[in-house]
This record gives sequence, C-alpha cells and structure tokens, in this order.
Amino acid sequence: MKKSVLFLAGFCLLFNSAFGQAPSAAFAPIKDHLERWDDIRGAWLAAAIQALAANKQVPDRTFPEDFTPYEMLSMIPAKERQDLRQMVLENQRVATTGSSSTTDIGLFTAMLEHSFCSRTYGRSYGDPHLKSYDRATYSFQTVGEFVLSKNSNGLFEVQTRQRAQDDNFSLNAAVAMNVAGDRLCFYAGDKPDDIQQTPLRLNGQAIQLQGRSYYLPHGGVVRLDGRNYTIAWPTGETTVVDVRSSGARGFVNVTVGIFDCDRNMYEGLLGNNNGFADDDFNSRTNMPRPNNIAALSLASAYAFDSREASQINSLAEQEFQAYLAKNFAEDWRVTDLNTLFDYRPGTTTASYTDRSFPRIYMNVSQMNAQSREQARQRCLQMGVPSDEMGGCIFDQGYLNIPPNVPPTPNVPTPTTTVLNKVERPALNNNAHTFSEGKYPNDRPQTIDTKPAGTTEKPGKGGTEPNQTTSGPDRGAKEPFAPAESKPSTPAFSKPSSPVSPKPSAPINTRPSSPSTPVAPRPAAPVTPKPSVPTIKGKG
Repeated sequence: MKKSVLFLAGFCLLFNSAFGQAPSAAFAPIKDHLERWDDIRGAWLAAAIQALAANKQVPDRTFPEDFTPYEMLSMIPAKERQDLRQMVLENQRVATTGSSSTTDIGLFTAMLEHSFCSRTYGRSYGDPHLKSYDRATYSFQTVGEFVLSKNSNGLFEVQTRQRAQDDNFSLNAAVAMNVAGDRLCFYAGDKPDDIQQTPLRLNGQAIQLQGRSYYLPHGGVVRLDGRNYTIAWPTGETTVVDVRSSGARGFVNVTVGIFDCDRNMYEGLLGNNNGFADDDFNSRTNMPRPNNIAALSLASAYAFDSREASQINSLAEQEFQAYLAKNFAEDWRVTDLNTLFDYRPGTTTASYTDRSFPRIYMNVSQMNAQSREQARQRCLQMGVPSDEMGGCIFDQGYLNIPPNVPPTPNVPTPTTTVLNKVERPALNNNAHTFSEGKYPNDRPQTIDTKPAGTTEKPGKGGTEPNQTTSGPDRGAKEPFAPAESKPSTPAFSKPSSPVSPKPSAPINTRPSSPSTPVAPRPAAPVTPKPSVPTIKGKG
C-alpha cells in the first residue's frame, strides 16, 4: 500500500514537471473535480486540456483506452458534467477574463458544451458533390485544392485536393487537416515522396496504422476501421476518410462531423453551420450569384410540361454550377501561404490547379433517361439518403461509382464503453501498450529519420518534427483493401490496382510536434527520405 501511494505521488510529480503550468484560478476547481472523478484518467484529462490551451503536446495516456480529451470528458456521467457546468457558471466572473479557446477554462467550457450537443455532418463525395452542414447540396466539379471546412478557433481545418478524372469530372485525391496543431495528410494516389507503403503523413513524416489507434501529439487520434480512417479531434470534431480506391487514380469521400451548438463558427465549402441553407454557397467577396436558382427550378417543375421543365432546370443548374466552379471556388482555393499539403520539390498548390475545369457542366437532367432510372434504383437499394440521391445518380450514371452511404465515425460513446478502475498507471502510447506495464518514467526511444544534412522546415516560431517511434503490429487487415469498383468513363481506362504494403514490415511512427499551430507550407519543401525505418515495439 505504501509503495502504491509513493508511486502515485511520483506519477503526479511527473505530470506537474512535464506539463507544469499551474491551472488558472477558474480552472483549478475543475481540475480538482476531474481528479476526484478518476485519479488517473481525470488527472490526464486536466493536464491534456492545459497542454492544448498552451499549444503543447498532451501527456502520454496512462490508462487502457485510446480516448481523445473530448472523448474522455464525455465519459463522465451526465450528472457530474452538469455539476461541472454549474461550477463554470458560478465562477463566471473569474472565467470571463481571457475565457477564449486559448485558455484552459475557455477550452474546457467549449468541450463541456460539446458533450451536451448533437452532431451535424457535411460531405464531399463522388465527383465531388457537396452537402453542407445546413443540408445545402450541389455538385462541385472543379480541380485544385480547397478549404473544405475551417473553425475560427484555429484548432480545426480540413482541406481537399480535387484532381481531374477526365475533361468534365473530378474526384477527391487527397485530404489535409489541422488537428489542433498537428498537420495530418492522406494521399489516395499521388504521394509527396517516394514512400508508397502508407497514405498518411504527419507533419511531413510517413506513418502507418496496423490495426490500432495512432495518437497525435496534440491529443487527436487516428483510427482504422476497415478501409475508413476516422480522425478524432481532441475537441470532439471528426473527419472520416472513406477510401474508395487506391493506386495512381485513387480517390476518397470525406465526411466531416462538427457540433450543432457551434453556430456561425465555420467557413469553407461546407458552409457556416448557422442553421440556414440559403447562404451556404454565397461568395464571401461579394461576387455576383445567379438569382433565385432554387425557386426557378422548383417553379419550372410545376409550370411547364416535363420536357420544358427539364430544359429550364438544366440551364439553371448549369448556370449555378458555373458560378460555383468560378466565383465560389476562388473564395476557397488554397494558396501557398495557407496550404496544409506536402509537395515535392518544384511543385506548389498551382501544380494541382486547373481553372479551365470543367469544360462542360454536366448534370443529372442531361443523362439518358434509362441510365438515370437504373442509377436511381441502385441508389435506393443501397439506402442512399434523399438529400444525396442526386449526387448518387450522377456518380452511378456517369462514372459507375458505387452508391456510398454516409459512414458513421468510429468513436467511443458512453453507452458502449465501461471504464474499469485503473489500479496503477502504465504507458499507452504509439510505442507501448498499457498491458505491457510500462510506467511513465520509461520513455520510448526515438530515432532520426531525416536524411543527414537536411534543414528543418520553417514555421510560425517552430520546426517540423524529425523523430519517430514504432509500435507493435497487432495483425489487423491492411488498410488498402480494394474498393467495390473504381470510377470509369468512356474516355479513361480503369485506375490501376491498389497498392498494398507488406504486412511483414509495419510502420508506426510518432514524430514530435511543433510547439506552435500549423504553419503555412513553403513552396518547395525538402523531400522526406524515401523509406521509413521500422522498430519492433515491445509486446
């Protein structure tokens, strides 16, 4: 007993020394409450919130679960979370001083409110079709890199790279994310380096999942579920990267989950989450938008015979598509100053941009009637929701892309998770598992994977990480399972077969993160070394 008490005291000392800024006056009673709830999990949660607010790495997990800070907070019983909410209100006078998301109490308050909110989802899927958070829908057949969604708090951003499939169709080929200060990228086909075994890059370094969660330095978690990758933010948001095919012509669907209560805090292709669909595709630079497109389409369906209505609808839709591809797209095109993607030397975001695209604006009303009906039946059979039916018919009829039902994020919930008492803390990170019994003072070794003589990439007061560790292979399925089928058009042959990494050489790295938020990328970054060393983890 005495040894256990001494060990716990040493553990708390380790937390204080490693992440040792004192809590603010408003957060101090919250921290005490969390530690009374669970002396190990609660202590980690309080330290993680303080680290996030200070833009530092969160402590290593010392419990069995793979939770993010938000997920851990959501596991606290609802009655206790209500008590915490009341504590925040009672200390409101103290908390209002600097209570933005950059303070511990401000960040905690936002995360706590998220635990009482419902989620809403936006999508970019197929040839990309957009479904905003407020359920506005339209096609976005463009080529380039775009801000899909961005939160004003600076902790959340998702960018997509759309490549041409032929003269008139495009697909999502890559996704780049700011996960609370960590720059995470997924490349379905064209990689930014010569490492082909994995589609993931963390702060410029290759990482690979082998049937386990991967912990990001600033508290996020990446989970592999079949062929879907779920990225969970430490503050609760999610992005699901649905791999539809891989190889040279690979593409993905992207589903972004946020909280209903964060009204008017977002911008980008998926809208502002203000509860109104009509303004989601407005230009932010006051560029002219076609008038009454929706009203014209609806009225024409009743005012004219079917042939005439179809022609008017098609013209109206083409006019709006032209607006989206030109005016609206320019609002959200990524530049070399704000891109989150990695680039090979000599390439920039301009290398992936084609403003002449598409050559012709295609829509469902132009499709052969028989093909359209066959596509509709297939989409209905697969359970595609009504607000995505038009996009599904388009993709099935023109590109033979299988119907895709919006995926459910792979995140733990209080109703399906039981937290057993942790008698003694032990490391649970990318190099060790909790069951191995590694204690917090047993730090994993790291090795430098950068080529000799290279320099660090500049950031906003920080540098790119250059250290990686690897963990055990837990024998999961490889992440590159072939998709059901691959997009095809009359003008293009089928994409090449997906590339599968060798199961005998798993890669699991965890670079250290920069000490400041995600920095803009330079135009010609240094090429990473074209191989990733593997260190066999313990266990």
